[in-house]
Amino acid sequence: MTTAEDALFDLNSKKFNAAVGDYARYDDRAWSFIEIRQQEIENAAVSNEKKAAAFDGVLAALYNIFPQSNTAYCQALEKRLQYTDKKNTADLERIAKDAYFHNRGVDFMLYGKIIYNAYQLSKDKNNFPYREIAKDFRKRQLKQENAVEKENRKERVVELDFYLDDPRTEPEKKLDMINEIIDLVQEKYFGPVEANKVKKNYCMAAVDICRTELHNLAYADIYLKQAKEFDRRAERASIEWEKRRNIPTKAREKAYMYRFRSDINR
Repeated sequence: MTTAEDALFDLNSKKFNAAVGDYARYDDRAWSFIEIRQQEIENAAVSNEKKAAAFDGVLAALYNIFPQSNTAYCQALEKRLQYTDKKNTADLERIAKDAYFHNRGVDFMLYGKIIYNAYQLSKDKNNFPYREIAKDFRKRQLKQENAVEKENRKERVVELDFYLDDPRTEPEKKLDMINEIIDLVQEKYFGPVEANKVKKNYCMAAVDICRTELHNLAYADIYLKQAKEFDRRAERASIEWEKRRNIPTKAREKAYMYRFRSDINR
């Protein structure tokens, strides 16, 4: 960073702020004017403090020329947050309030992200405005991330299934694949009922492989015990799911207790 670059940046900031008045409200020509300015700020070799102040000028221009364009405003506000002093709690709170003020018609995952990121940076989280929105955003973000991860894992399971069905695949390799599938199908992504049912089924497939292809009854017994445990977990999770929805479970619980009694499952 040099003095000349600072001086040029300051000059361009003054020119931009002065030129805003040349555009009437909702003048579409201003879009390129504002976009170019944002690129200039991001590419400039100046301090974050100067960039933050310059983005305040961009935000003011957006508000003055396109007061109803809340999505564009929040997109610029998100960039502004990148250059905000992390120790400036008041500035972080102001940005969160600004995002909330301009949330009409804006995707929650955009304005909520701004509030969440500002909240994460704040040193005063207990008194941070819209902290509940920040928490809600994180829940939705995790849900989206888990959904993507679940799809990735399902694709891998389908790929492994292809080789499990191939008669040329060695039985030892099949067991390795089944073990991988059991690791892939976690409750976090598939839910406790689905995950445990799937794992039970693959354990039973392993039992069959051990008995008919490897002729190893000891291995078969290990997988059979795992299958029974996954079956028990799936049934327990299903009962708890019904309980949370006030569905009568007395008969199912009685059957569960008998079915998984230790003295008849040894």
